[in-house]
Amino acid sequence: MTQLSTTPSLPFKYNVTGFHREDNSSGSPIDVEEVFSELSMTLIFIGMILSLIISTLGLVGNGIVIWLLSFHIQKNPITTYILNLAAADFGVLISMVSIILCTFFWHTDAFFTWVLALSICFISAYTCSQYLLTAISIERCLSVIFPIWYRCHRPNFLSVIICTLIWTMSALLGGTFILTMYVDMFSRIPQIINFINFIVCTPIVISCTVILFIRVCCSLHRRRRGKFYVVLLFALLFYLIFGVPLSAIISLVSIEATISIYVAISSLICAFVNSSINPLIYFLIGRKKVCRSRTPLKVALQRVCDDKTDCRDNEKPLSHSNQKMIALLNLTS
Repeated sequence: MTQLSTTPSLPFKYNVTGFHREDNSSGSPIDVEEVFSELSMTLIFIGMILSLIISTLGLVGNGIVIWLLSFHIQKNPITTYILNLAAADFGVLISMVSIILCTFFWHTDAFFTWVLALSICFISAYTCSQYLLTAISIERCLSVIFPIWYRCHRPNFLSVIICTLIWTMSALLGGTFILTMYVDMFSRIPQIINFINFIVCTPIVISCTVILFIRVCCSLHRRRRGKFYVVLLFALLFYLIFGVPLSAIISLVSIEATISIYVAISSLICAFVNSSINPLIYFLIGRKKVCRSRTPLKVALQRVCDDKTDCRDNEKPLSHSNQKMIALLNLTS
């Protein structure tokens, strides 16, 4: 009879981490404990500490944004999107911080169960953040390409509806991960979804970034640029730099590609930066040119959310002509 080992091994096989050794010619899954034994523990430790520092700063920043938008700033479509994006980024950071702390301090029989649950929460929150940024970029691009149609036909509660649908879709994705542990026929669904997310969301974000860059930075010489459009442009650029690598890694894992552990750790650190940097963008863009160092985050965030300047070249002529028409009708009546 085979004796069972009472010493807990390091978590997961291929189905959870998706990592293979680069020199594994057979392509069969290997234990993560073997991989870790061949890595520099100093590099891993430095990466974890760096991740904790970035995540802590991001948790503080996103927490402040959530608090201000929930209780101190008047609600509008912009605040709805920023609030939900901050909540998704907060979920990404808190789940990964919890996984790192569990790795450091908790080695019990329930270790693997908790890490698996936290990993599912991380994937769901990361997917939600990706969907939200894609939805925001699409809506803002419609507002600058078709300004009149957008102003006349946009539903009042569109942002609330979109955010609700995105959170629901992310929760369903997390549910499919749980389902795959009990039903083998659904084992490929999460991989397919993650791959589709990458090949659909990333090109949309790139296209919207190019459109916003052209409209905000190149074609608006006659109008002051709206702060939210500048914020969104920077958020999309940072997502393409820091957020896309992890999405690409997850997509490669879904098709059973060979991934280096160093590349995986680097992509995770980039994801932490992507989820932590938005509050800093709000503060830097929302400041005035004078007294910059004394501008509180609440005032800067208020300027970003309440900025009335839009990226529409024809807004001022349209408003002026409407005023003339109204005045003419008043005179003739």
